[in-house]
Amino acid sequence: MKIKRQFTIETSADTVWLILGPKYAQIGQWASGVYTSRERTGTILQGAPCSGRVCETAMGHLKETITRYDEQRKVVAYTAQGDKMPFFVRGLSNMWTVTPLNNNRTQVDMCFEATLLPVFNLLMGPIMRMQMGGFANHLTEEFQYFAENGTPHPRKLKAQQKPQLKAAS
Repeated sequence: MKIKRQFTIETSADTVWLILGPKYAQIGQWASGVYTSRERTGTILQGAPCSGRVCETAMGHLKETITRYDEQRKVVAYTAQGDKMPFFVRGLSNMWTVTPLNNNRTQVDMCFEATLLPVFNLLMGPIMRMQMGGFANHLTEEFQYFAENGTPHPRKLKAQQKPQLKAAS
């Protein structure tokens, strides 16, 4: 199942890329669904800022590994594994592509993919597509806001005020 989003940000491609590329591990600063994030240790792809990141979310730990990092083309892709992911989810991946349109306008493409066990794809696919679509909409909206304003989206600020349950290590 693929969820794609394409949107325009009113700022430079270099600003957008800085957040997605070099500051990859800092998603916890702007995404409301991520309580905290930090660099993950491991083998680092050439040019990448780190091997991946660990995010604390409502779904527990998400451990992400960068699978593609191209600073020239402004592309970052990664896989994710969660300690509380349903058993029928076989894999999660995401790719962001940044394309300059002019000095202060940038196109961003996001392609999220979830691999489900075949029978569950039939049963759970439509529900998961709705949930993942909502997640993608929030994520892209919050990213756009952060890139254009330099401050977290109001939804992230509200999420930071709520006491969070500590995810199991």
